[in-house]
Parts: sequence; C-alpha cells; structure tokens
Amino acid sequence: MVRHLGILFVAAALTACATAPEASLRVEGNRLFLPVEVNGAASDALLDSGAEMTLIDTAFAQQAGLVAFGSEEVKGTGAGTEEVQFAESVTLAAAGQTLEGQAVAILDLTDISSRVVGHPVAVILGRELFDAGRYELDIARGHLQRVSRETSPRGELLALSDANGIKQVDLRINGQAVRADFDLGNGSEILLSPSFAEAAGLLSPDNIVGTKDGGGIGGPVERTIVRVRTLELAGRVLTDLTAAVSPSEDGADANIGVSVLRGFGLVIDFPENKVWMEARD
Repeated sequence: MVRHLGILFVAAALTACATAPEASLRVEGNRLFLPVEVNGAASDALLDSGAEMTLIDTAFAQQAGLVAFGSEEVKGTGAGTEEVQFAESVTLAAAGQTLEGQAVAILDLTDISSRVVGHPVAVILGRELFDAGRYELDIARGHLQRVSRETSPRGELLALSDANGIKQVDLRINGQAVRADFDLGNGSEILLSPSFAEAAGLLSPDNIVGTKDGGGIGGPVERTIVRVRTLELAGRVLTDLTAAVSPSEDGADANIGVSVLRGFGLVIDFPENKVWMEARD
C-alpha cells in the first residue's frame, strides 16, 4: 500500500529471542492488524510489508512523544504525493520483538483511515518487523510468530528479490512470467501496471470488468478491473481472479497482497531473501 520513501534508514538495534510468542494478529477482510507500542504508547497497527518505513499518524506521534523534523513529499499508491516528517531513535515493539533506534515517518493518516481501512489507524507497521528475522504467518488462522532458523519450514521455497525497497517474488499471470511485489499491505485485488496488463492481453474490451477507486498514500486513483484466468505461484494455480490495472507506470509490473497470500501458509525470511509457501485447501 505504501511505496518506497526514497530516504536512508537509521541503523537499528534488535532485542529479541530466537523464537517469540505468537502475536495477536487480527484479520479484517484482506487487512492485517496487530498490537504495537511506539516508545511505549500502545495502539493497533496495520501490517504492511510493502512499506519501507513505519508510518505514524500525526496525533499519535504527539501522544508517543516523537519529535518530528524535516519535510519531504512522498509518493504512495495514490494519485498524488503526501507531505511527511520524520522522527529518529524510535522504539517499536510488536509480535514479541523490540526494534530500537528506528526512523519513522509522521503524517496525517485520516484519509487512509476513512477511505481505505474504514476506521481510525494510528500506525502502519512497515517492513522493519520482517527485516528483524524469520516469521511464520498463516493469515487464515490469524497466526504470526517469529521462528528460529534451526527449524525446517514446510512448503515450496521461493527466492525473494529487492526492488525500490519492496521484496518481490516470481509468478505467472495468464502464463506470462512477472516479478511481483510481495505486499501484505495490499488489501485489495492483484495490482498490475498498464504495460504488463497490455502485454498479457488483459486490456481487451471483453476482458475488462469495469473500474474501481483505489490507492493508498497520495489519495484516490481510478483503476481498471480485469479478469485473470490463472495465477501460478509456488506450485499452485489460482483461477478466475480479478486484478486492478493502475493508470500509470509508477509501480511494479505486479503486486500481490492478502487476497492471494491468504491461501498459503508462509514462512518469511527477508534478511535471507527467502519465503516458503505451503498451499492451503
């Protein structure tokens, strides 16, 4: 939901055990929430592995005693840009982990809360959590837990790669190979670039379903909804799906979120660029 912010990370220290307690993950439709503390101030966070940096609502940042500095225009998945400030030396605690010395972005999340989520959101927890180790995630069961690398994960091992601050995974859409953003913050359809959709033959008039408003940071954007016959991922073929085609080429060729990933048990290891995916019935 949130794209690359284009700024440097502040080095962080991690305090955690090898295997942490299971987090209290809440699944609302295709969005994931879990408890978080920001400098000791408690809230619920929207989990977004596609966000390079954690985002804190302006009002909650004040409650947590964050000292904002600077100003930068950032581009999300919406039509425009958004002005953000930053805070350093922030402690984030979630899923049994304590991440110290973090840099976070501060902005007004009112629009995202009302238009995208449907209720107030004070924190969008970014990929820092997944950069801290290996996690087992089962969306259907509402299960998230940091696990030891000494165990052998189940499922098919896929390589992850980096592109503009987001992890990507290889898959096929209608038989066409594509590298897609691995984005737990995407709570809508598969997202496609117009060039890939055109190359895959998805923009023919008889394949277009209609249009739909979407977009995250930066405001609403109208996308074209198309039919997808097949999506092949980790040895599983998903059929009869829909995808939303962005009006611009700003993002990746493809982006898969919870609507696709909830069909798998996942073991996610960002530091080692690996994900194990086990298909669920």
